[in-house]
Amino acid sequence: MRKSVTRDEVAKAAGVSTATVSYVVNNGPRPVSTETRKKVLKVIEKLGYRPNAVARNLRRQRTSTLGLILPDTYNPYFAEVARAVEQTAFDRGFTVMLCHSDYNLERELHYVSVLQAERAAGVIWFPATSSAEPAIRLAEYDIPLVVLDRKVEGMQASAVIADNFRGGYIATQHLIELGHHRIGCIARPFELHHSQERVRGYRAALEDNGFSPDERLTVKGGFRLDDGCEAATKLFYMDSPPSAIFAYNDFMAIGALRAAVECGLKVPEDLSVVGFDDIPQSAFTCPALTTVRLPKHEMGCQGAKLLLDLIDGKSPPSETLAPLGVKLIIRESSGQAPGLR
Repeated sequence: MRKSVTRDEVAKAAGVSTATVSYVVNNGPRPVSTETRKKVLKVIEKLGYRPNAVARNLRRQRTSTLGLILPDTYNPYFAEVARAVEQTAFDRGFTVMLCHSDYNLERELHYVSVLQAERAAGVIWFPATSSAEPAIRLAEYDIPLVVLDRKVEGMQASAVIADNFRGGYIATQHLIELGHHRIGCIARPFELHHSQERVRGYRAALEDNGFSPDERLTVKGGFRLDDGCEAATKLFYMDSPPSAIFAYNDFMAIGALRAAVECGLKVPEDLSVVGFDDIPQSAFTCPALTTVRLPKHEMGCQGAKLLLDLIDGKSPPSETLAPLGVKLIIRESSGQAPGLR
């Protein structure tokens, strides 16, 4: 009886990596050049390779469990999205296994292995870093994937994202219209797509109004409230400190509000602050936080529906829905620039 051809044998014969063979067979998550694809397919036909036989078998025996890999269970933003994912899945007869990566790639990869062992029907993933490795592993296991809120360079996967560029733009435009010229920006430490888009929107608004972005006014914070406080304090002690701050998310913005109190600044009299996400707590800070509302519930629902359609074979494996709209919510933390009252 002839021994089955392995993926490693195909890779060796085609002169490519085993990962490239997987990308060709699974049509992602990374693109493959037309020339390489033809070469791999030719070798597959010549050797009689039957791709992913075991993995496809697992698909047929899949459970009614979905995996949800998210980076932070402390931030209410993720809790709201997770709630929408769970409700949508529950209505379709699926349960959700929550996996907390804590912004750690190794933990993401660990949970990918766990979900494969548990024969999860599909996975929803908030990338914690810029690495596409978790998506690559899931493709090798033939597990459907939907990415939420962010893109990863070089990865082809279904995704539901928000209009982060517009969010950064309208937040900054609001502060400019209030007379602020020196506007600080607290960004994420990792160069993820959605963070870059928010900063790009911030810079575009400045440029469209005739201001040259000052790179010194963009500082990188962490993920927690105290990280936002620390980043804002750095801005306050500059030679020419900003009169306003646009923060990557509401956690960073709330941290900035705390830093203002500690430095003897009044908000919005001395400093204006705008956040992003509109978590429930933002309406209860003192003063209440002006922020960009991201449709969290809609993102969770759309992500879960897209994944369930993928599992049923109703959607293409690399479909990205149109960006979800965002809205500026004006509250008490933003006001006219000092000297204009």
